[in-house]
Amino acid sequence: MSETGVSRPVTTDAPQFEFEYSPGKIRCGEGCVAEIGAELARRDLSRAMIVSGSTVGSTPAVMDPVRDGLGDAFVELFSETTPEKYLKTAVDGARVARENDVDTLVAVGGGSSLDTAKTMSALLSHDAPLEETAETAVKSGTVPVASDGQPTPVVAVPTTLAGADLSVIAGVKLTLDPGDAPDRDIPNGSVSDSRLMPSALFYDPNRYRTTPASVLRASAMNGFNKGVEMLYSPYATPVTDGTAVRGLRLLQSGLGTLGDDPMDDERLYETLAGIVSVQYGISTPGRYRASIVHAFGHGFSHDYDAHQGTVHGIVTPHVLRYVFDNADGRRHLLAEAFDIRTGGKTDAEVADAVIDAVVGVRDSLELPTRLREIDGLERGHLPGVAREIRDDGLVDVAPSGVDPTAEEIVEVLERAW
Repeated sequence: MSETGVSRPVTTDAPQFEFEYSPGKIRCGEGCVAEIGAELARRDLSRAMIVSGSTVGSTPAVMDPVRDGLGDAFVELFSETTPEKYLKTAVDGARVARENDVDTLVAVGGGSSLDTAKTMSALLSHDAPLEETAETAVKSGTVPVASDGQPTPVVAVPTTLAGADLSVIAGVKLTLDPGDAPDRDIPNGSVSDSRLMPSALFYDPNRYRTTPASVLRASAMNGFNKGVEMLYSPYATPVTDGTAVRGLRLLQSGLGTLGDDPMDDERLYETLAGIVSVQYGISTPGRYRASIVHAFGHGFSHDYDAHQGTVHGIVTPHVLRYVFDNADGRRHLLAEAFDIRTGGKTDAEVADAVIDAVVGVRDSLELPTRLREIDGLERGHLPGVAREIRDDGLVDVAPSGVDPTAEEIVEVLERAW
């Protein structure tokens, strides 16, 4: 600040960072969904529609506590979300919301339901007919929040561990006629606005106990990798370093219980606290801190019925090897997160120890270890998958020095085969 009171631009070459993040209120603990209605009331919201998939929507053990928590604020259930996240589904849901004068969307389930709720929220911010707004979105490639409108508040009740809840972005398949073309020919679109951050998030351990173990374990690998990639993202900050390191330690301690029946209460709580921590700050205005591992996962999303976390479990050790061969990848900070003693170790040995730690987490989740185990994937498909990965925008936010060609990506996939 100058003597006249006018701020001047910073011109120093000294290290500095900027971090702008406004997550919603986070509640984590047994039975916390009982407080959803009270939280809405504090925000002067009173008409909530639950948004979920058909399986979650028809599971009383998941839904009854959420309905009870909402109390008189519950007005409607829209249980038609699917993993494909078609724009048409969001339009249908937004129509139901508008017909019922809904002022809150409560997304219950995995990332597909939350993404669809965010897309609905963006659509509802426009005064124009929903179909008109959607048709414009198909042409433009994105579903914007109206500049002169307000998106409908979204509340999240996650039931999986992919770590995409504290985010201002969503994905959507841009079609109003899902059966009109194969899914791979339907363009992917984006929804992104700081106002789409969930207003409140409720991580209730009991909501996870009915999720199929295979889904929960695969999603956990995806969430775990949010923390790994947050540390070597070009957009890393001391804030995200701190939350990611702490989150990875909690996950290493807690994830092993996902194979238990019943799951241990304390370790499940550690898992949820870890998932919150590793994704804290992953999505901020103009910045997304996932990186090359997630690009590899996206490469299999069009043609293969494999959970992203399953793909992550297979490819992560090999992608990390490629990263460490071409860059430091902040391997010593990753080693700190995994409580690896680095004294006396060479940089190569530290890299090996980090990869071994990741493999240990993958194996504790009982996930597949080779690409050949993915149904429908043939070795001859790998060059096509590599091109999909190379075209993914997250490759462009890999650590400095990591810029793989399609041929180099094939080599990584071959090692994972």
